[in-house]
Amino acid sequence: MEIANRYELGIVDIRNIIKMLDDVYGVDFKNHALTFFKRRVESFIKYHSFKDADGFIQKIEKDKDFFETFLKDICVETTEMFRDPSIWRLLKEETLPKNILTSPNFKIWLPEVTSGEELYSLAIILKKLKLLDNVQIIGSSISEHHLDRIRSGIFDPKKIETNDANYSRIFSEGQLSDYYTLKDDKAYWDVSLIESIKLTKQNIIFDDYPKGTKLILFRNQMIYYNQILQERFMKIMYNSLVPGGHLLIGNNERIEYWNSEKDYVLVSDSESIYKKRLS
Repeated sequence: MEIANRYELGIVDIRNIIKMLDDVYGVDFKNHALTFFKRRVESFIKYHSFKDADGFIQKIEKDKDFFETFLKDICVETTEMFRDPSIWRLLKEETLPKNILTSPNFKIWLPEVTSGEELYSLAIILKKLKLLDNVQIIGSSISEHHLDRIRSGIFDPKKIETNDANYSRIFSEGQLSDYYTLKDDKAYWDVSLIESIKLTKQNIIFDDYPKGTKLILFRNQMIYYNQILQERFMKIMYNSLVPGGHLLIGNNERIEYWNSEKDYVLVSDSESIYKKRLS
């Protein structure tokens, strides 16, 4: 099917792409939201000037580096530091100090760190609270490219104005620029913030999840999955958390599946904070 002008994939094209990714790389996208996946693949194909889906399939199944590039582009990047400042204020003022100071071996998991803004936001709050050395943080991604970018500290300088404004809504002292530098029209985070953080590549269905976590940040992700995958991920988060551990999802997201009320207690409706039931 020609897509050079319209870059529109048919349902058969999408099925063939999903099957190839699973057969060749063991990456299963079949339960991702179809509209989202289709749009991202079409954008990728257009950017790389393929004439049709078959050309894209032939290239990606033979070139692992190109596959890694595709994984990087298919992930949705966090748009800014301290996105939704109210949740970060709550973390700073209540959730983190209250729980970390009273709980040894505090483990935090960010299941999909993508561009790293959420990871660096968390690290800055913990640094300012003098709690960064008291926690174990795991940041994971399906894309090694994303992990390499996070390790380098580089970020888009066009985001600085928004990032600075969000910071000022949370902290009354200091400046976000205390944690980044500008050099040759590029912006870099202070990578010492994440030197003790474990960054790890994971598979796309998260079945290699860490155990014994006490806080999980999985915000604004569920829109990209269908109901089957949403429920699977919420069960994985449940199994990862210790009893009484907290799960943060997006402000407009909710945990709603059969029997979910036996797994989680809603702690904050406005901020979508859940707690794993004690029993």
